[in-house]
Amino acid sequence: MYILVPDDPMFMTRFLEMEEPLFHSLYYLHLAKLPEVQAEKIRRAYDSWGDIQRAIPGHLTWHTHKSFEIAEYSRRRSKGYSLYGPEGERLISMYTVEVSVESLSSLTECLRLLELAELELRSPLAEALAEIREPDLDRELVDNYRRVLKALQLSAPRALVAELMGAASEVSLNAALYAEYADYRDQFCLALSTGDWWMYTMHRSLYL
Repeated sequence: MYILVPDDPMFMTRFLEMEEPLFHSLYYLHLAKLPEVQAEKIRRAYDSWGDIQRAIPGHLTWHTHKSFEIAEYSRRRSKGYSLYGPEGERLISMYTVEVSVESLSSLTECLRLLELAELELRSPLAEALAEIREPDLDRELVDNYRRVLKALQLSAPRALVAELMGAASEVSLNAALYAEYADYRDQFCLALSTGDWWMYTMHRSLYL
């Protein structure tokens, strides 16, 4: 199946935080302490995350920057294509990324495992999550995982996917395709910001 990944620094930052510190720490520091069933779910999810990460265009490197200003400058210098709306307005580019149903299923199973662990007081996995959690992070790691997965599971409009598949240097959307783009954009921002209107507003502003 194909999903659409926007040229979006907030998404990529959250996506990478699934790997570091969450998956990386669970895999290399805590896996041996966990029951084998739990350990195997985490292994499969980490592999699935890696499959998706490798499918995302490699030139999207601006996510390492901390400020929107630097991210915007780096995005303009990227190797991607330029996307325009019906009135010639510049839009945030979106990229078609092939993701297997199995990868999303593995990530979903692992999320359920982590959510249950958060409800427990004393289990090896609950203790591992408490140890990995960093006090200075402005959001919880499992909650971040949940939001990213929700974004990855969005149903991408088929016509828009077909239009953006293998996009050349420039693509202009007609009114119908722009309507699909705008709807998907809003769903994407909402998935990453659900429950936090300020965060949604800030995220949405990147697309304006």
